[in-house]
Amino acid sequence: MHKSPEENRENFLRFESFLVNLRPISLQNLRMDIKDHIINEAGRLLQSIGPASMTMDTVARVCGISKRTLYEKFPDKLTLIKECLEKEHLRQDNDIKRIFEHSENCFAALFNVFTHVRQYMQSTSLAYMGDMKRLYPELFAKQREQEHNFVIGLSNVLTRAQSEGHVLPDINTQIAAFLFMTTMRNLNENDRINDYDFSRIEAFDGAFLNFLRGIATKAGQALIEEHLNQIK
Repeated sequence: MHKSPEENRENFLRFESFLVNLRPISLQNLRMDIKDHIINEAGRLLQSIGPASMTMDTVARVCGISKRTLYEKFPDKLTLIKECLEKEHLRQDNDIKRIFEHSENCFAALFNVFTHVRQYMQSTSLAYMGDMKRLYPELFAKQREQEHNFVIGLSNVLTRAQSEGHVLPDINTQIAAFLFMTTMRNLNENDRINDYDFSRIEAFDGAFLNFLRGIATKAGQALIEEHLNQIK
């Protein structure tokens, strides 16, 4: 059935109005997608090669965009690094929250967090922490501020594990959490580890397992062995 010229024109105007209303939303989403894409790719570079080696030229090339587009989104490298760190901290927090939500007990959650952190360390170069400390001391100091939150959070988890019967009741959980955090920091920042016949990841494995074994009850020890048998 043929439509009249008036009906065709009305349909055309309706479709044109739809496109006009849609266009700003699409462009806005595109702009946000580009910014997120840059942060994601720059974050991976930051982690794998360190901030000293991550140039704005490299970021633009990896993202497949022009340097002009990159500088339109981020006026300088410091701003880009700040946003990468903010997004990474948010992602880590969300990942750990999900782990605890889906774990049957605190010890199981700790093992899942251990696996998560282990994967992160495997993809992070030793140059990352050294470069941050040397080139961006203010950002490095802010990262250090997160250590307090880590100690309090881990202490709370260990206290819950005590109530579940998996951590020794006479353990001071805040001291235990602080000592573990200090060990992890030294592993992340100490380049002398290359002088020995083991990798940073192997040292991390040993530190984590020794930490858990030192605070676990017999029931906790059984969970440790059960987990180790699952990952063999």
